[in-house]
Amino acid sequence: MNRPLLGLALGSGGARGLAHCGVLQAIHEAGLPVDAIAGTSMGAIVGALYARDPDPAATWQHLVAYVEDREFADHWATFLPRRTAEDREGARRWDGLFDFMHRGRIAVKAVALRAAESRARLYDPLARLFAGTGSFAELKVPFAAVALDLTTGRMVAQREGSLLEGLYASCAIPGVFPPVVRGAMVIVDGGGPFRVPVEAVRDLGADFVVAVDIPAYHEHELRTGFDLGMRSNAVALDRLNDFVCAQADLLIRPGLELYHWADFRSGEAIRDIGYEAARAALPELERLWALRQSPVAQAIRRVGSLFGGGI
Repeated sequence: MNRPLLGLALGSGGARGLAHCGVLQAIHEAGLPVDAIAGTSMGAIVGALYARDPDPAATWQHLVAYVEDREFADHWATFLPRRTAEDREGARRWDGLFDFMHRGRIAVKAVALRAAESRARLYDPLARLFAGTGSFAELKVPFAAVALDLTTGRMVAQREGSLLEGLYASCAIPGVFPPVVRGAMVIVDGGGPFRVPVEAVRDLGADFVVAVDIPAYHEHELRTGFDLGMRSNAVALDRLNDFVCAQADLLIRPGLELYHWADFRSGEAIRDIGYEAARAALPELERLWALRQSPVAQAIRRVGSLFGGGI
């Protein structure tokens, strides 16, 4: 292939990561190629679905069935702040009490145990979503699922072997789901230091990287010392993420501040926001992509490749 390769780095974000479907739709409508994808957490799920069948409409239909499963939606809805659940779902007093007790149970188990939930709670829905697809080798677009090794602090970008194991590791929220243990490695969701996997998609061969950053959700009330500590850590991660995103050729950052990371019931609205953000970025994306394919840029890329680099 003579032209440069375009890669997508799809960030984590829970329910807000459904915006990636809108981004994929806009890129597809513009006729731009997608030659490689790396994803973290929800970005990995969306990316793997698209890599299996490069059709954004099919990707969305599969995700709708995934997140609208009653057991799945009800479970994650209990992580929503009570005011959000009441505003959007009309929750009654007893529902609010049940949700409060459930969140308390999760918090206690996360402190007392290695994981608050069973492996099956995450793995089984993924197995249904990717039924019939066993390995990375079966995907039509090169893809990496990005996670974090807690032992070394290094990125784990799985590109071969079991697709389900790679996706589970990328989505295994620390303290909520059991980690993947491989020898000395303890692998969990990479959404902390590797929220947007720009490096991973470069490693797949992408010459031009579009990063899709789903802004982290922050609670607005700082009532306790724990809240203050969590916010301090979040600010540090946000600053690291800004540095990472600056390494991409183009950044798309949908405005999703009003949506909670567990609000899967607002998927349609979230997808639409992703679509509009990508549409707004298309003129700049098409301009930069045309420049990257110019004869001068191509010549520099060829020369760079001789020395193990490129542009």
